[in-house]
Amino acid sequence: MKFTTLFIVAFLIAPGVVAQESPLIWRGSIESDQRLRLEGEQDWLWNENRLDLQLEKRAMPVRIFSNVWLRHLGPSITETSSDLFLKDKVHPWNLDIREAYVEVYGFLSDDLDLKVGRQHINWGTADRFNPTSTLNSPDLEDILDFGRRMGSDAISLQWHFSHTTSLQGIFVPLFRPANLPLGAFSDLFAIQADLPEGISIHKYSDNLLTPQNTLRDASSFGFRLRSFLWNTDVSLSYVYGRHAIPVPTQVELTSVSQSQVDMHAKLLFPRHHVIGADLAGSIGRVGVWAEAAVFIPEEEVTMLLIAPPMPEQTTMIEKEPYVRFVVGGDYTFRRGTYLNMQYVRGFLHESGKGNLNDYLFLQAERSFRNNTIVLQPLAGGVSIADRDNLEDNYALFYTPEISYKGIDNLEIALGGFFFTGKGDHLFASLNDRSMLRLFVKASF
Repeated sequence: MKFTTLFIVAFLIAPGVVAQESPLIWRGSIESDQRLRLEGEQDWLWNENRLDLQLEKRAMPVRIFSNVWLRHLGPSITETSSDLFLKDKVHPWNLDIREAYVEVYGFLSDDLDLKVGRQHINWGTADRFNPTSTLNSPDLEDILDFGRRMGSDAISLQWHFSHTTSLQGIFVPLFRPANLPLGAFSDLFAIQADLPEGISIHKYSDNLLTPQNTLRDASSFGFRLRSFLWNTDVSLSYVYGRHAIPVPTQVELTSVSQSQVDMHAKLLFPRHHVIGADLAGSIGRVGVWAEAAVFIPEEEVTMLLIAPPMPEQTTMIEKEPYVRFVVGGDYTFRRGTYLNMQYVRGFLHESGKGNLNDYLFLQAERSFRNNTIVLQPLAGGVSIADRDNLEDNYALFYTPEISYKGIDNLEIALGGFFFTGKGDHLFASLNDRSMLRLFVKASF
């Protein structure tokens, strides 16, 4: 905590030292996001109050930028009376430095830009689902905030060949795994093991085989060539990195009673190469985009299941290339109705040939009363885990919303997330977690 406090103080003071004549720009928002489960005991599935603060200072050719989240997140986590003396448990909160970097334009050459620090490396042109963007680990804390990623501590050099063409090189010295879902969603990426009927897990434990903090083991790097051709943004990219979500390599089951077992797992973050390509443009008044990433595993990943009557070995990721891709488009009708649709092959937690599922996302919205009321009656999508057995491997999700924006810098939205489906894949596992949502955002 002392480090983060000193960091903020230094950030506030440093811009004035760099250039007294350049003002410090403050902007941000205060947000409240509340979600109530509709089934069962109707508990609160999400309770977040966030101060989103962005600080920016320009003293050409230097730009300093930081984005910080200060949040109250979730209910009290008190278990004993001694916890009542700890405000961190009575009122859980955290400080999240999303970005904090220095950018230098024209570094050593008029055509070269340098960026150093924690940054979002926004590769890809698809809407929220970007399979080529792998240098920032996914931030899955809120599993329904699609496309959210954590910042990476990185060095970026971007060479501008022309006003439309550039080559960017990124070096990330430290490996940071993905942040997994919180609270009621914490079981979504749990290790799956086929247990006999009537047998349940008594206690779960695991070991993460995290890469050592050496340049060889922990670092990642990538290159991206971007241009604008025939009224279309296009790019090619390459990344040498790691899976941000761990993959089980060993699971051991130990019997503790006739109906219960203890489970212990070992998980690792395997290496891979990623070759990506994307484009975004328009056909008439229809916006279109396409993005694809070829993942090439460095080695095969197998999982050893140690359980009676004898151990079994399963291939988790074959040493064969597999492709995640997105194809989509949007269109605004003459009376203001907006339609967005995209097909996604392979969600960000799915890895390995033959392990990718299909997703179709749809969003339609209409504005009324000079854009002060926005109605989103048709939003959500469908996922399919097994095309040959649709009736037992599908999920439907519906996310309608109505928002009010009649006051400057204020948004109030009421909506919901509704799920139904069968199977053990991501959205089907949300079957019993349909919820109502109230969201309020005040910007400054």
